[in-house]
Amino acid sequence: MIPPMVMLQKMVYHNISFCCKPLPATMMIHRQLLSSLLLVTSLLLSFSVSAQVRVVTSIKPLQMIAHAITDGIAAPEVLIPDNQSYHHFVLRPSTVRLLSQADLVVWIGPELEMWMEGQLAGSQKTVVEVLSLPGLITQHSGHDHEDAVEVLIPEQGSHAGHQHKDGAFLDPHVWLDTRNALLTARAITAALIQLDADNASQYQNNLDTFQQQLAQLEIRLQTQLEPLRQTDYAVYHDAFQYFESEFGLSHSLVFVGNEELQPGVRHTLAVRQAIANRPITCLMEDVTAQASTIRALLGNHPVKRITADTTGQTLTSTPQAYIQMISNLADAFLQCQSQ
Repeated sequence: MIPPMVMLQKMVYHNISFCCKPLPATMMIHRQLLSSLLLVTSLLLSFSVSAQVRVVTSIKPLQMIAHAITDGIAAPEVLIPDNQSYHHFVLRPSTVRLLSQADLVVWIGPELEMWMEGQLAGSQKTVVEVLSLPGLITQHSGHDHEDAVEVLIPEQGSHAGHQHKDGAFLDPHVWLDTRNALLTARAITAALIQLDADNASQYQNNLDTFQQQLAQLEIRLQTQLEPLRQTDYAVYHDAFQYFESEFGLSHSLVFVGNEELQPGVRHTLAVRQAIANRPITCLMEDVTAQASTIRALLGNHPVKRITADTTGQTLTSTPQAYIQMISNLADAFLQCQSQ
């Protein structure tokens, strides 16, 4: 098949040659005319490609969700690299430039990416703030006295310092609930249709496909994870509660209330005593957890450790990457059962 650009060039050359048999004295004029027409054609085609809506997300899980919606049209970009923390990310000139070039910005909210709030203030860009979406399922950090889960650092949530409006500490890991992922995808779709009406049907078709994939995933994981509901496991940091809540799982022990604080001697001894008093099947830890800190907390207790990736660090963003990330998270939990 002849590429469209090549075919168009041949058509332009043929029409000029057919209608205008150039004389030797006028050959240069016709060649200049042909070159000018081809240049204009190239610019028009280049503009049609570059005019795609540019989607920029703050973190990789949002990039994956957006990618499912823009499949076949464009590839969303992400601000925070895989190897950097979204809590302590430092803006660079390249980050500011990428953000300034975006047509659509998707982020969680100031509870997670506090550094973005100033960048978006007064902006005329189209923005999807996930934590502001109506109907979003939310969880809160820390536990009250009625909660059976033991948190070894009292009065501190898993994201101390990110205080929500009602005075409680909101857990911003909302993407780990597939129902929130669908809500986010719908908001992204609506925004893209407003920005790029020519591709509205494609965006809607992609959303329908993503919704079907999520429904199939939920059914499969509800069945696969059911035996784990009776498993007595611990978590290093309470980063999994959205996933746990959706699929009826519950950990029995939290090692640290705040992953950003280094545990002291008293806390370390308290963790070891808790393990001795409450034998656990395994310890679930996020891929970002500090291995040396966990080894210090465990001491000589032989606990099976399972690493789970909650942000898709080990994956490349594709239209199917979010489904894969949640599937991988489920597989990590299922390893608690395996001998």
